[in-house]
Amino acid sequence: INAEYGESFERLEKFQKPLDLYDCLNAFVKSEELLTGNKWYCGECREEQNAITTTSVSHLPPFLLLQLNRFDFSSTTVPRTEKIRCPVHLPSRDLDLSSMVANGVDLTVPPYTLCGVIHHHGGYGGGHYTVHTRDMRDEWRYYNDVSVSERAPLAYTTDGPIPDNDSDARSAYVLLYRRGP
Repeated sequence: INAEYGESFERLEKFQKPLDLYDCLNAFVKSEELLTGNKWYCGECREEQNAITTTSVSHLPPFLLLQLNRFDFSSTTVPRTEKIRCPVHLPSRDLDLSSMVANGVDLTVPPYTLCGVIHHHGGYGGGHYTVHTRDMRDEWRYYNDVSVSERAPLAYTTDGPIPDNDSDARSAYVLLYRRGP
């Protein structure tokens, strides 16, 4: 086994571990140090400086659209692009973003409810999209080309662990949340 294959296998294994949406959101807002080779340019002193950058949410919109990063690009491994197929547990109700908002933002708004998921089936070079939606009566529908069926996604309607064979949790790509119940 060559080194490239071994590293690629390790990357693939890493992309199979289950995650929670909060894991993804916390990684997005995590502070990052900008050091040697990636310093911040200061407009006042006109020099590159070590710095810490932080992302936070400035306001909570009525609808929240989130795209999960389902592809990993590497210049050192073969293949260059890997599909990230790890299952992601998505809170169906009560998505709370209060820990991610900037100071001074009104936190009295209700939490978010999942109302739509776009799934990507396939790889980097191509694939197929399907959609789950939840209407105001709390009923789920599944759209696959011309067929529409009443089918709730298992991963979003249970509080327990995600089953290993749950393709919905492994293919969720774009999420739509609405504020309130």
